[in-house]
Amino acid sequence: MKKMILNKALALCLAAILCILTASCAKRGINGDLDGQWRIISIENLADGEITEPHNLFINIYLHTVNLTQGTIATTGIMTYSYPQVAFEFPYNTDNTSLNKWGIYNWQTTFTIEHLSSKSLVMASDAARISLKKY
Repeated sequence: MKKMILNKALALCLAAILCILTASCAKRGINGDLDGQWRIISIENLADGEITEPHNLFINIYLHTVNLTQGTIATTGIMTYSYPQVAFEFPYNTDNTSLNKWGIYNWQTTFTIEHLSSKSLVMASDAARISLKKY
């Protein structure tokens, strides 16, 4: 009888430890609906009104990072988020031209989020309005 109670207590202890360990190791997004892989649907250049619809360009946001991808990672930057503002900084791309096809015209750019849901995002800087769909 004593052995059976000891086995049940041990099993309960192991189950509790397992639950604690699996929950504590999970790294979850901290930015709500903003975190994820976003496919660019359109980019509106606010200076001339031109709208482009790029093919296979993505903006990936997670924790404090932003990755611009086109099949593979093209560049990685630092992301700061405080709704409704999101700021991207690409310290290794200060020439700016490599970021243009994503609608980012300066290596330090702040966007205002005009619309955000679990499936769509519209954000605008002083130079461009980017419409995205969660992939």
